[in-house]
Order: sequence, then C-alpha cells, then structure tokens
Amino acid sequence: MTQVSHVRAALALTGVETQASSEDVFRALTAQTPVAIFVARSDGTYEYVNRRWCELTGLSPDAALGDGWTAALHPDDAARVVAAWCETQELGGDSASEYRFVRPDGTVSWVESYATALLSGHGQVLGWVGTCVDVTAHKQAKHELMDAGERFRAAFHKAPIGMGLVTPEGRWLQVNEAFCRLLGYAADELMELNIADLTVPGDATVQVDEADDTRSETRYLRADGTPLWVAASTTLVRGSNREPLYYVVQVEDIGDRKQTERELRRLADHDSLTGLLNRRGFMEGLRRELRRMERRGEYGALFLLDLDNFKLVNDTAGHPAGDQVLRATADVLRRRLRATDVIGRLGGDEFAVLVLNVTPRQAVEIANATTDALRSMTVTAGGISLQVTASVGVVAVDEMRDGNEEDLLAAADRAMYHAKSLLRGR
Repeated sequence: MTQVSHVRAALALTGVETQASSEDVFRALTAQTPVAIFVARSDGTYEYVNRRWCELTGLSPDAALGDGWTAALHPDDAARVVAAWCETQELGGDSASEYRFVRPDGTVSWVESYATALLSGHGQVLGWVGTCVDVTAHKQAKHELMDAGERFRAAFHKAPIGMGLVTPEGRWLQVNEAFCRLLGYAADELMELNIADLTVPGDATVQVDEADDTRSETRYLRADGTPLWVAASTTLVRGSNREPLYYVVQVEDIGDRKQTERELRRLADHDSLTGLLNRRGFMEGLRRELRRMERRGEYGALFLLDLDNFKLVNDTAGHPAGDQVLRATADVLRRRLRATDVIGRLGGDEFAVLVLNVTPRQAVEIANATTDALRSMTVTAGGISLQVTASVGVVAVDEMRDGNEEDLLAAADRAMYHAKSLLRGR
C-alpha cells in the first residue's frame, strides 16, 4: 500500500469521504512542515515550493516557479549551485549541496539541500523532490567557534605574559613565546620539563584544581638557574563528558613587585639613616628571640647604648654631622657584634643590642670593648673632628626570666643611666 493509500484509509476510518488526488494529499502534507520542500520537473525547473521554502528565500510561490528560484541564490553561490543542478539533470541521480539564500531584505540563510530523483517504472527520471534544511544557526555556531579558536590562538601566542597548556599530570602541551623568554628556554626544551621541574626546591609547586581556577605565587627556576618570582593562575578545560583535558596556565613576572614588597617591609622595620632595625623591628626581634631562648634554656644579655653629649654635636657641628656620628656608631656595632645578635636604633642617639649566648661577665667585656671602639673613633664632619663616647647599660637575660621585653628594656635603661651618673663612656 502506498503512502497516499494509507492516508486515504485513515480518512476513511474517520468517516470522511474524500476523492483527494495524490497531489492534493502531498500538498496538504508539505504545506505546514518545518522543512522547506520543492518539486522540480525533469528539465530542472521548479513546479512547486512549500510555505517553509518561501520563508527561507523570501520569494512567493509564483516567483519561485520555473527558473525563478535561482533569484534567491546568494551571488557568491549562484554559479556553483546552478552548475551542480545542471549536472544532476544530466546524470539523472540524487544530489546534495550546501549554499545560501538571500532574502529581499538582505538577510541570509544557509541551507543543506537534498534532491531525490522520481523514476518511472523503466528508470526514466520524471523529476525531483527536494528538501532544504536551514543550517544557519549551526553555521553561525561553527563560525563563532572557529573564530573563538582563532582569537584564542592569537591571544595565546601574542600574549605579553607567559602562557602554556599543561596536562593534569603536569606535562606541558604547548607554550607561548613570552613564557620561553620569561624563563630563558627554547619551546622544545621547556616542553620536556614538568611544572615541578621549574619550581625552586622548597617552594610550593603550582597546583591544578579540577573544581576551581587557582592562583598562587611561587618561584620558578630560569634556564640559567636564577629564581624568578611569578604569579601563576590555572584554568581547567573539560571535555564533553566533563573529564579534565588540560589546564591553561598564565604566568606573570612579579619580581619587581616582590622586590618592592621586601623594600617596604625593610623600611617598616629598619631605620632609614643607619640601616639597623628601628624600634618596632627591634622589639619584634627581641620578643621572638626571648621566646626561643626560653624554650631552649639559652641565655644572653641586653645592651642599651646612649651616646654622650650628642645634643652638643648637633648644636655645634649641625645635624648632618650628627647623622654622620649615628651612622659611624651603627658601623662600629655591626663590626664588633655577631650577625646572629639583634641590633637596633631605638630613636635619637639610643641603640639596643641583644647579645646571644654570653655570660654576664662576657657581656660586660663586650660592652667595654664596644665603648672603647667608639672612644677611639674620630668622626670628621664639616671640617670638625668629633670624638664619640657612649654609656652602656647591661642586663643579663637569665636574670629577667619572669619579665617581658618591655621590663628587660626598662632594666637596661636604668643600668645605662646609672653608668652615665657614675662616669660617662663606660
């Protein structure tokens, strides 16, 4: 039974009398279908188009008949499509092609067109029935995807910061020129390394996280072995089944910022004139060392040093001379004491030193040697020679176990003023 016979049988079951022809049934079936349909004669001219075909092309049914349908073809596709349609007529087979329609308002529709030959019982081509499927949205999506891919590739290779694609196991898939310049490697050399191979031993390796984007700061080793501070961010790219494919890693040189941060921290804790710890930095260091000494049962001594008659230096020789005296005093302290000792300028002409692992007797000997070194020093400023002396108060740390750093400093201050009251420069 033919399709038309099925339709007629269905209508008969509903009790509806019909004498509709096969053509009437065909037209009824195709009138509201969402697929554009056309019927062509054996010579290739159109004799029927449905409503959807007219919507795609913007042509009326009458305008499309005969060769009128070609008026809807995009100028860039017309010659190709007509030539292919002529070839189909000559060969007498089915055809498939992709092209564009341009509506009178200028809008464009991409279609995939399929034509099936209608054959007589003897195999003679009587005509064609064809469909045009609107693939405009698919084309646009494909174009946008390709465009996005091109934009990504351009952005990847021309980015001013280092970029790379890396597997979940940490192996590089691709790196850009900026990344190679940043680390001093050729691309093929860099891709032989793992992320962990680039990280300075002891630093946190850049981690990749399947759930979220990540950002961290760490140090990478350049090809010449020098460390480089970088900010590294990773973004996970997943496949259609949500499986991790690779990570986009962006690496930015933050060495200058880290240097600035170190300098700011140093300025916050150090005296700009002498380079020693300032009061804040010294008190933090003193607090930290006292806790450590208490845990380990160690001992030591706190010195509080005050320059004698420093005001007279400023008044007679000027403040530049006073600054020179302060710098010279700091130099003596650095030379006479160990790198492990904590040295600071508390303010004005007052200095403090925490000397580690010395007995009270040894502490007094060091204090005396320090005052002797200062006394033997001559500072010349503005054509004037200046002698420097200082009074030092000494407190043994093990005598102050029950006190805090402020109590210890107050005790050293009292000892220092006692030294001044007896005889300066001792």
